[in-house]
Amino acid sequence: MKKCSARLAYKVRPLNGVWATPPYLHNGSVPTIDDLLGDPEKRPKKFYLGSREYDPVKLGYKTDPITGGFEFDTSIRGNSNRGHEFRKDYDKNKEIKGVIGPELSADDRKALIEYLKTL
Repeated sequence: MKKCSARLAYKVRPLNGVWATPPYLHNGSVPTIDDLLGDPEKRPKKFYLGSREYDPVKLGYKTDPITGGFEFDTSIRGNSNRGHEFRKDYDKNKEIKGVIGPELSADDRKALIEYLKTL
């Protein structure tokens, strides 16, 4: 019997249309692409789900309180909004868990968002 040498790994989905699939991260804990690309300390700690009103600037659904909406609280175990972070203390020679790149300027975030809209 031949032994399989393939490693199990998480398969990333294509980015096509990612701008239209909020909220983000594996557990849906980040409401917009703008929040995801920005300072991780400024990601919303609580926000409401249930609106279908889309924010084309930040790329996500509006998260204001709504009747019948669900409050997503990132302080609850399993709801963390950490990871996939761009931070000031990024050092390409030193691995920091959850950090994937250096802090992005407002212009860089806007350019990335505009690019994602084309996919």
